[in-house]
Formats: sequence, structure tokens, C-alpha cells
Amino acid sequence: MTSLRPGLPSRDHEPAASVMPIATLVPSAPGGFAGQSVVEELLRQHADRPARSRIARTLGASPLDANELSWLRAAQAEMIVGDILGRLPEGYSVYHSLPIRNTAFWVDHLVVGPGGIFSINSKTHWDRDLTGALRSIPINDHAMPYLRDARFESAQITALLGAVLPATTVVQSVIVLVNPHKILLARKPDAVTVIDSPRLRRWLVARPRVFSAEQQAALTAAIDDPATWRAAAQPLAPAHLHARFTALEQQVAAARTRRTTFAVLAGAAAATVLAVATSPLIVAAVEYLAVR
Repeated sequence: MTSLRPGLPSRDHEPAASVMPIATLVPSAPGGFAGQSVVEELLRQHADRPARSRIARTLGASPLDANELSWLRAAQAEMIVGDILGRLPEGYSVYHSLPIRNTAFWVDHLVVGPGGIFSINSKTHWDRDLTGALRSIPINDHAMPYLRDARFESAQITALLGAVLPATTVVQSVIVLVNPHKILLARKPDAVTVIDSPRLRRWLVARPRVFSAEQQAALTAAIDDPATWRAAAQPLAPAHLHARFTALEQQVAAARTRRTTFAVLAGAAAATVLAVATSPLIVAAVEYLAVR
């Protein structure tokens, strides 16, 4: 679930790099491509950032500040999950970046299939074991309310689709961790599935059938109706948004390469200076030992 409310803490932790196939840029109606709402927020924040100086570019300064970089990484995570969902077999309908009516939130991904309807939140990866409790997931020193937010999102979408959902059916909440190191939750969360991205597709396909073909058709018709969702302005075409995002990705990668190159050169220079400074001492010590 994405919220663009002022003051939202930045998203951290970088997912694996992704390559977004052009085919996945074709947006569903309604909604957009995977990660679109996050890309729009990243570009909005970056629009007022002054251009880097020539010396900053030469030294490999990032074109993004820390908060913008966290949004870029969050968008990458959503695109990775979107690519996984794009490989679901026939019989599944997938939507991205849906603005939830009467809230300031977007649902990252919504999937309708024979095994149910799933509200899927993409989260970037952790470099260490992930542990958590029922209400929050700790990221470094911060407890993130991902489980609470996922339950809220499920309840909102269930209410929006209540007219066509079977009486005993609710939207199932799923938190997808993109390439985590290890998931070690203290207890299995109530009403929320936490899963890593490599297992997502297989898990969805393995769900037992709960919807008939007619029920699926009624649900997708409701989701396809723009009146179900909050109207969201789209000032730029999806292809243009993604082109700008890709350009930022390339600039960030180039800056990282420059910083790495300078670090290696600096290390080599320091080693050379140390060798030059200590070589007379080494020679003197060898000569001293030779004459004894």
C-alpha cells in the first residue's frame, strides 16, 4: 500500500535491480503500470531538486537525495513483483497502482483468480534476517506498521467490492518481500500472508478454487469500473513516466560506478604511497639482517 501523504517516512532498503519489459507498461483500466504511483511521487519530489554541478557528477554524487533514493527502490520492488504477476497463467486478472476511494492510499497490486482476490503490497528487501510480531515489522531500528496497513487495505477493498463479493469472502492481504535474506516472524500474522517474491507465483496458483467463472467475471467488471476507485490525475503518459524513471535509474547507477572507481583508485594510490614510504626501511632491515 502506497500513501503519498505529506510527512510519510521514506521507504528504505534496495531491491534487486529490475528490467521493466515494455509490455508491462500497458496500464490496466483503471490503474497504471506496476509502481506508477511511486514513480509519479519520485518524479514530483525530484522536479525541484537542483541539477548536480560538473564536479559533483565527476565525483559520482548521486542525482537523488536519500528520500528520493528510497522511492526509487520502492518503485523497483513494485516493478519486480509486477513482472512476476505478469507471468500468472490464463484465468488471472492483475491490476496495479489502484487509488482506493475515500483514502489517500494506492494498492500496489490487485489479483483476481480462481483462488480468490488478493491485495498485494511490495516491500523492498532486507540484508539481514527479517523478524517481526503481529502488528509491526522492524526495519533497522524502526517498527514499520506494514501488517496493520495491509489489514486496513484489505478491509477497504472488501467494502468497495462488497456488492459483488460472496458473503463469506474477503480480500486476502499479501505482503511480498522482494528477495529477503530470511523471514523469521515470531508468529504467523492473522489475516496477512507474508511471503518472499520467488515463491509468490507458485503460491497464488496453488490456492484452492473459491470463485466460479461467473463470480470472477463480476469482480473484474466491478474493478474495471472507474467509479469503484478514486479518480487519480495522470499528467504524463505511462511510457513517458517510465522513460524518465529509467533515466534516473541510469544516472544513479553511473554515479555509483564513479564512486566505486574513485574508491578503488584511492585505495591503489594509498597502497603505492605506503609502499614507497616503507621500501627504504624494508631494504635497511634486510641489509641489517644480512650482515649479522
